[in-house]
Amino acid sequence: MPPRNDNCYDVLIGVVVGAHSRTGEVRVVPETDFPERFAGLPTVFVKRPDEGKVMVLTGSRLHQGKGQVILKFAGIGDREAASQLRGAELYITRQQLMPLADGQYYQFELLGLEVVTTTGEALGPVTEIKRTGANDVYVTERALIPAIDSVVKEIDLDRQRIIIEPMEGLIE
Repeated sequence: MPPRNDNCYDVLIGVVVGAHSRTGEVRVVPETDFPERFAGLPTVFVKRPDEGKVMVLTGSRLHQGKGQVILKFAGIGDREAASQLRGAELYITRQQLMPLADGQYYQFELLGLEVVTTTGEALGPVTEIKRTGANDVYVTERALIPAIDSVVKEIDLDRQRIIIEPMEGLIE
């Protein structure tokens, strides 16, 4: 596995869904559990299909009742310019991540980890994480694994693996 580059803008935190005002603000749907993070960011990487560049944030606020964030970028001064950002994805570096409590992980940290049972049976890497109402589900080529304490026994980022104790009927 190649070394991790903490300075690379590779963590998706939001998607621009449209212009918000005549002054160039944009509405963003957060792809983060921490929408307040936008308030402290000096820059984000703005990725569009035709280009990508680091842009300076000059303002941020939560859009009350909409579950969105309103952002203002330096150099975007009117609604027309803001409209050009529609569909753009916003990325940060790993150094800009919010710290998590022990035992909590970002989804991108879990994707690709090998899943192994406590008896050593390999179930393949985590290829997707599905969010359900009750708990996340880790998808591998051989099983759908509920992310609950009684099943997931250990997550070892250094060894790139998740050890599980499968419940009855989990593996066919």
